[in-house]
Parts: sequence; C-alpha cells; structure tokens
Amino acid sequence: MRTGKPLSSPAQKITSFLSAITDFFFPPLCCICGKVSDKYPFLCAECLHSCTEFAEAPDTAMLHTEHPADDVACMYYFDEYIQKLVHLLKYQDMPFVGECLGERIGRVFRDKPAAGSDILLPVPLHPLRRRERGYNQSACIARGIAKIWKVPVETRLLKRCRNTQSQTRLNREERQKNIRGAFQLRNIKKIPERICIIDDVFTTGATTLEIAGLLRESGAKQVHILTLATPRKDQ
Repeated sequence: MRTGKPLSSPAQKITSFLSAITDFFFPPLCCICGKVSDKYPFLCAECLHSCTEFAEAPDTAMLHTEHPADDVACMYYFDEYIQKLVHLLKYQDMPFVGECLGERIGRVFRDKPAAGSDILLPVPLHPLRRRERGYNQSACIARGIAKIWKVPVETRLLKRCRNTQSQTRLNREERQKNIRGAFQLRNIKKIPERICIIDDVFTTGATTLEIAGLLRESGAKQVHILTLATPRKDQ
C-alpha cells in the first residue's frame, strides 16, 4: 500500500516495483465494502461516489449570532460512509485517509474564495490528545488541500490551551460553553490577513467559530471555514 512520502531514484524505483508486486498478490481492499480498491488504497470508486456531497454552508452555522466567519462550507454529509472514513482517520492510525480526502476537497473548492487564503489553519488538538493519537486529523486534511491550492499549512499559530471534554454528547449551548477560551494565539503580531480554518466535522460550529472570532479580534481580515463533513438536519 503506497501511503508514504515519495523517495528519490533509485530508491523510488525499487519501492514502486516492490509495491506493485505486493499490490498484485495482495491488492488493497476498500475499508467500507471490502472489494478491491480501485480509487484510493482504502476506498473503491463505487463507495467514494456513494458519499453524499454537500459542498454548502451548514444550517447550524446560521444559528450563531454575529457570525465571525466570511463563509462556512462542508464537502460531505456525515453519512455512514464518511462516518467510517472519519473513524479510520481519527482512531485507526490512517492519516493518509485525511490527506486523500483533503485533496478531493481541494479540487472541489479550488475556485472558491477560501482557496485564496494566505494559510490553512487546522484546528489544533490539545498536546495530550495529540500524543495519544500521534497526529492531528485536521492537519492531515489540510495537507491534502494544500497540495491542490498551493497554500501553506500553519500549525504553530494557534494552540489549544485547555483540554476540553468531548463535544459528542453536548448540545449547542453546552458545546459553546465547553470550547470558550480553549484556544490561544502564539504570536498576534504575525496574523495573516486571509485564513482558512480546516476541521473534520462541522456539527454546531462551536469550535471553528470560536477560532474564527479569535482570529477576527486579532486582526484577520478574511476568515473562511472548510470542513470534511456536516451532519444531516435529521441526525
């Protein structure tokens, strides 16, 4: 399975040859349906096309007063396919899932205003959670987008200074209270004018909109929010 960084020749040729042999005898399987993957090392084309594209602003973003972001957009509905992929990305040590999906997001939104941002800002994890997981899933998605947009990913501008409880079982008001004051900018003097915040799932928007407000207060002129998925209204 080819998921690492490219190597230089002749090491690259040897690695490609060995990968081709491995894939011939042990072809990668789709993590959703179990068939041979023909699109990505973890996903077949049929399951990819079954993911429900959304590519709009979630309704929950409009529930926030004095919306601090210029726009909010999500690539997919958080259906059973995307839920499975997000689980693999976050809990099964498969960061390449985020990068591949990030590249797809980048292609779909490459003509949108967010693509003109100065930096991509992935929502940071608290250091304890970052060590547990080994990587930041939002940064993986951002790196995939960056390959298409040619916009740098900035992971040092913002830090999570409080290890908040999981937002999963909290309602909108509880999420806002839980996340308030959880982030801090490392260097306010170096805030880029145009920033695109990247996250995996936009549920109520408490996290990303908290960050957007902080960036606005610190001098950012444009703040965009772009995420992999958002739940349906009936979820």
